[in-house]
Amino acid sequence: MATYHLDLAVQYEPDAAESERALSRLMPELADAGLMMTENGRGLRRWIGDVDAGTYARLASAWKLDRRLLRSCRTWDGLEWERDSRSPVVWASLSVELAAAAA
Repeated sequence: MATYHLDLAVQYEPDAAESERALSRLMPELADAGLMMTENGRGLRRWIGDVDAGTYARLASAWKLDRRLLRSCRTWDGLEWERDSRSPVVWASLSVELAAAAA
């Protein structure tokens, strides 16, 4: 089975509530993926880890990613997450690389 390595970086607004910074709110398709999260203390969070083909297929479908590429990077501005004329997100960047193909 294929495995994909993900590196998701998100810059949040300084006043964003902790609940607005949750991965489940940002990209629900990755909520249970077991990614490791780090934070730099200035609003930048990164989630890194490997996901299976099914998880990546759901993510790719939801965010219109090209699943045929072996490596890709996509960046969004905060408007993707805007509610009530404000967004907790300044920008988000997702890098994906095929880590292992089915044997």
